[in-house]
Amino acid sequence: MKQAGEPKSVFQTAPFDQIPHIRTVFDAMQVLRKTCTSYGFRYFKVITLPAAMSGGDDSISSLAMISSWPPDMIADYDRLQLARNSPILNQLRKQITPLVFKVQEINNLRPGEEPATASELFGRYGLTMGVYFPVHDFRSLRHAVSFMGDRAPLTAEELSTLAMFSTMLIEQISKITTADHGAKSVLNAREVEILQWTAEGKTSSEIATITGLSEHTVNHYATIATQKLGCSNRTQAVVYAMRLGLFR
Repeated sequence: MKQAGEPKSVFQTAPFDQIPHIRTVFDAMQVLRKTCTSYGFRYFKVITLPAAMSGGDDSISSLAMISSWPPDMIADYDRLQLARNSPILNQLRKQITPLVFKVQEINNLRPGEEPATASELFGRYGLTMGVYFPVHDFRSLRHAVSFMGDRAPLTAEELSTLAMFSTMLIEQISKITTADHGAKSVLNAREVEILQWTAEGKTSSEIATITGLSEHTVNHYATIATQKLGCSNRTQAVVYAMRLGLFR
């Protein structure tokens, strides 16, 4: 039993203390956003790496489990097919230690005209450096947690702390996503439809008009779907449903 005045365990302090409370992908996003900001980064991303790139068909939008990259940045990255020859993605398949990089140096390793186009894209968002933390989950799937920004180089202590944070985060997310496989069969077609229209920015009134249901019934379906997914509001339910791949 913990005695009064006894010092806290390091895992009871930031950035580790909120990880045990993560119950949904939305929760994970909030924890990542807070950690990203507190360490002076601008954006974060969690990706799942396939065994090998499939001829340029892979994209950041398909690899990312969670991301705070601006939508326009993701769209441009994928339009330019920058994942195909990414030195970062290739290197992450070969190492288990943190990968710290300067954006310009990494872009210069790209072939052809890609260094210029990649540099222009990342420069547009003020990104000069970043770090990836490779992590295997208990299913032996390879993931990586990344932070990018325009800050001074990470200290050894910051690097060590974020590496442990990333390992614990992936472990928690993996527990959630394992449970998610059962959640995919929980929602019926109408509940998925309501959440998908919500994801597209439609109000309950507009969804009622589209589906021919009453606004009350639309809200009822949305509430039931939210409860089934274990979320606290409709926005969380939409994010969760997107993560589960329920929308077509």
